[in-house]
Amino acid sequence: MSKEHTPYVEEVRSIIEQIYKRTTHSYVEYYVDVPSMAENRLELLYLFLREQGMTKERASIFCTATGLVQLGLDMHEHVKNQYEDSLSAERNRQLTVLAGDYYSSRYYHLLSETGEIEAIQVLSGAVQRVNEAKMKLYVAGRDSRSLSDEEYWELRNAIDTGLYVAIVEKYADSDDRRRFWVNLMKETAKVESVIGEWEQIKWQEQVPFGFARFLLQKPGATLAQVLSGVEMKAMEMLSLCEQMVRTLHPAETRNVLASITARYSHRVNRLKRVIEEM
Repeated sequence: MSKEHTPYVEEVRSIIEQIYKRTTHSYVEYYVDVPSMAENRLELLYLFLREQGMTKERASIFCTATGLVQLGLDMHEHVKNQYEDSLSAERNRQLTVLAGDYYSSRYYHLLSETGEIEAIQVLSGAVQRVNEAKMKLYVAGRDSRSLSDEEYWELRNAIDTGLYVAIVEKYADSDDRRRFWVNLMKETAKVESVIGEWEQIKWQEQVPFGFARFLLQKPGATLAQVLSGVEMKAMEMLSLCEQMVRTLHPAETRNVLASITARYSHRVNRLKRVIEEM
């Protein structure tokens, strides 16, 4: 996590440590690549819950549970359709599936032992919707069915932010606050997604599965056009997030969100410097 100070940075770091403690298993980590944590989304969720008046302890439970479920879903997304015909590859496939199940089960145990039954229902419903969106996106790619930008981002957002949006929609204390936080979750997730793909294209010189692959499937698309499209989308989303932050009150909330968008700006500026030096 970034080392800049925000009012809740230590609390969020503690939450992430708790998630890793609950999921660390040396045998799994030897054979399987564990996905990275969606730290910015967790920080936003924690800030939202504290703004709603939740205690530090209860907000931490909600965020830890959500992070565990997200890790499980991300782990399952790493399962490939085809593997090499070897014992090691088969073990990797099986452990990836089992690890995803294990991470997901940990959230259920945490919420049940703390009596948060309603939160179990909220997250389990969100998991179903996330998996439905994954399937729709997969089928569209498999069948080479062209999606509009709006259709693509609707599915991608459902996958990336479904858990967090479900919590916001359930626990927001007003329609205005609900709309703001849902939009913020979605727009920041878009920024993360396209900046990550932009970095992967420039530094690893490969088109990742995601918005870039979606653009490349369009008739007549070239890699240069895809790179330009990803860059334009990143700048568009970053600008939108910065505008949203400037309208926020109180100042403490604005400062926390500004620190998150500053991380995105830093990554974008670093990419631009690399491109200029090439």
